[in-house]
Amino acid sequence: MSRSLSLLSLLRSGSHSLARPFIHLVATFRGRLALLYMAVELALLLFAAVLLYAVLTRQVFDAVDEQLTQQATTIVQELEKSRFHYWNREITTFSAHFLGSVQLIGANGVLLFRSDRGLIGRGGGEVTAALQKGMASKTTIVSTRSLLREGNVRVIAMPVHSAGRVVAVLMLGRSTHEIHSFFELMYLLGGLLGLLSMLISGYAGYVMARRALKPMDEIGNAATRFASGDLSCRVAITSRDREIRGLMRTLNKMFSDLESNIQAQKRFTADASHELRIPLTIMRGEIEVALLRRRKPKDYEEVLRQQIDIIDRMQRIVDGLLTLARADAGLLELARDEVDLSLMVEEVGQHHLVLLSSKDVRLNMQVADHLSVIGDEHRLSRVVFNLMNNAYKHAPANSVVHLRAFSTNNEAVIEVSDEGPGIASEHLAHIFDRFYRSDEARSREAGGAGLGLAISKRIVEAHDGVIEVESDVGKGTTFRVSLPLAAMDPEHLKRLMQMNNLGR
Repeated sequence: MSRSLSLLSLLRSGSHSLARPFIHLVATFRGRLALLYMAVELALLLFAAVLLYAVLTRQVFDAVDEQLTQQATTIVQELEKSRFHYWNREITTFSAHFLGSVQLIGANGVLLFRSDRGLIGRGGGEVTAALQKGMASKTTIVSTRSLLREGNVRVIAMPVHSAGRVVAVLMLGRSTHEIHSFFELMYLLGGLLGLLSMLISGYAGYVMARRALKPMDEIGNAATRFASGDLSCRVAITSRDREIRGLMRTLNKMFSDLESNIQAQKRFTADASHELRIPLTIMRGEIEVALLRRRKPKDYEEVLRQQIDIIDRMQRIVDGLLTLARADAGLLELARDEVDLSLMVEEVGQHHLVLLSSKDVRLNMQVADHLSVIGDEHRLSRVVFNLMNNAYKHAPANSVVHLRAFSTNNEAVIEVSDEGPGIASEHLAHIFDRFYRSDEARSREAGGAGLGLAISKRIVEAHDGVIEVESDVGKGTTFRVSLPLAAMDPEHLKRLMQMNNLGR
């Protein structure tokens, strides 16, 4: 009993050890692809084998049947020409040269001649049926057994006529042992070649899959390093396949964009914290100083007024951040009104006349009439205010600020230009980033939280427009806003309505 249990456990462990590599192979894409190649190869080989067997057996047995028919026709014609008592000599001479069995059966069923082993009874009812058809003056060819058996005999039954009636039936039987040996050798070689072909196909499929998936391993490793914090890692483009190279370039671009977004998010968080920390620190310091000793009510009132100014600054920062967050999330709500852009730009320019004159800056305002767009007048006015405030902050004394509005190419264009120090080329790409300041043009001393241009960009884009900047260091800066004209773009209102509904 213990021996049987140990043998059973050995068989189980052996089966598990054999099944483990197969399970591992099936669990991988490379293994499944190799098995798929082998299965397809096996299906093709089986189909080819069946087709080849059907075609070759038909051709080979057609050739055998044609030869038997010719030989039987020759001896039957000799018998029909000869007298009956010469038949034995004719058929004996024929059987001496015929490779197979020869039988002659009379019309009364008497066996007239037999060269060797009898044919009747070897093929069961098939040979007997052929003999009966021969008695009925019909030539018939049958096989004694299945075509793949070694002892198969191909038999032809041909009637012998005399005086217009059947007097005997000639039966010729030829062994198909050679044919059987040929098919046996063919299938042996075909099986070995098929097995070799399956193994080669499986190995080739495995190697090709491993080669094709090698870049995937590199992509996975790069993604793992990126997820672990290495934002600078990229996929080395080493593959020669165009599709894989395209995928790698796309992933590298995605990694680059993610790195930029993450860095921007970190910078945004740091800048937002810094912008809010400064007024909070000032508030705390002034309140602590005010509480060091008793003061007059007017002194406390003055401190509270100063805190209101700081709170207003913080409120503007928070409102700006909220606007940007809604715009990034696609939740920025816009009115869907027809806006008289010409009137709006003129009003903004008029509001800045006193402010600009305080710095001895002149305003050159050129606004075309009848400029109309579809959108939110309040938010568009905020964009022009931001651009004018930016020009005021950086315009030197005794200079000119240009405010223009005109139409071109089915668009309304607003341009605000100053003659300030300009913006260096390395800063232009980041001028619309939130909290971004260049030393020359957007210093913290000039005021503001660094959100005005970022908010303006989001508002313009929400109106299906474009905002651009051009600047020459030492010569000035021009901001340009392009918006679709209401009369020229009837689909613009529809797009704005869809965006607004999505935001709600």
